[in-house]
Amino acid sequence: MIDALVQHDDGEWGAPLRPEQVRLLPGAVDALRRAASDGWLLFVITNQPDAAKGKTTQSSLHEVHAELVRQLGGAPVTEFFYCFHRAEDVCVCRKPSPYFVEHAARYHGVDLARSWFAGDADTDVECGRRAGCRTALIEYEHSRHRRQGQKADLTCSDLPHFVQTLAQETA
Repeated sequence: MIDALVQHDDGEWGAPLRPEQVRLLPGAVDALRRAASDGWLLFVITNQPDAAKGKTTQSSLHEVHAELVRQLGGAPVTEFFYCFHRAEDVCVCRKPSPYFVEHAARYHGVDLARSWFAGDADTDVECGRRAGCRTALIEYEHSRHRRQGQKADLTCSDLPHFVQTLAQETA
């Protein structure tokens, strides 16, 4: 997870709805740069149903993406994949479906058995597992409500911890 969850007007924590809400978590950009310099291909795969739920507009979500890219400041993300559907829309691309993971693997020649899928929710762990990846659970405080017990191969406190742990394993 590279952008922080924000507290919405209804009191719930969720993804940024407007570009001014985008805040990268400390160390995220450096961690991504380190991972890329170690030869990793980096993908962002995310469920973003807030426009479909009427909480924001599709245009605003595109502005959020542009702001995220701006704040990344050239940190190398190979490709971004967004599912804009709600859970009840029953689409093929919404995590925990491995649809985008498998698409990225085919298009970019990624060996999923040698890959990691990291995220802060049970749906991320399940998505990675379904795709045949090793999984890492990132335990951010404000996404605790999205974790109900899926067991990942690795548990880390944040993205820099995850990258550092894997770098040490391969050293």
